[in-house]
Amino acid sequence: MPRWVFEDDCLAPERTLTIEYSGPDPFRVCRVLRDMLGRIFQVETIDLWERDFRWDISSDPRPFYMRMYVNKGIDARTRMMVEITVQGLQPSDPSKKGKVTIRISGRLRTEYNLKSFFQRSPLYKAFVWVYHKLFYEEVKRSYIHLCNRLIEELHLELRALFKLPVSERVR
Repeated sequence: MPRWVFEDDCLAPERTLTIEYSGPDPFRVCRVLRDMLGRIFQVETIDLWERDFRWDISSDPRPFYMRMYVNKGIDARTRMMVEITVQGLQPSDPSKKGKVTIRISGRLRTEYNLKSFFQRSPLYKAFVWVYHKLFYEEVKRSYIHLCNRLIEELHLELRALFKLPVSERVR
């Protein structure tokens, strides 16, 4: 089905927030991330998924990689998609020093389905564009602020998990 899609980056202009940690048990982020995301973004487990998980036990330290997504519906047309990438090295003894890099990014996606012949016409598209620019833009701006605030909250909780100082990024 054809769609007309508007996407906005929640963290513009940076695009991603990055946390780098070096210390004992960096893998603990993988154990707590799912619950943390569900609580912060107030979504059910069906809206959280792990797209990729890799864990190599053939070497020491053990490399690991995880990519998770949060898909939070906001209204009938708009969804918040947050991606968290975790990559690090975990020694076989968790008390030894390892490292992890966490990257967080988010997008707001607004979709208009174009099911019928009329909805695919230039007249309808012009109407949707005017509606989107005149009426929906302010609503969408508040959604971008919500997305930014939730990502900031996740960022702060992840920093607190590793007892890292708060960065200057918080708005």
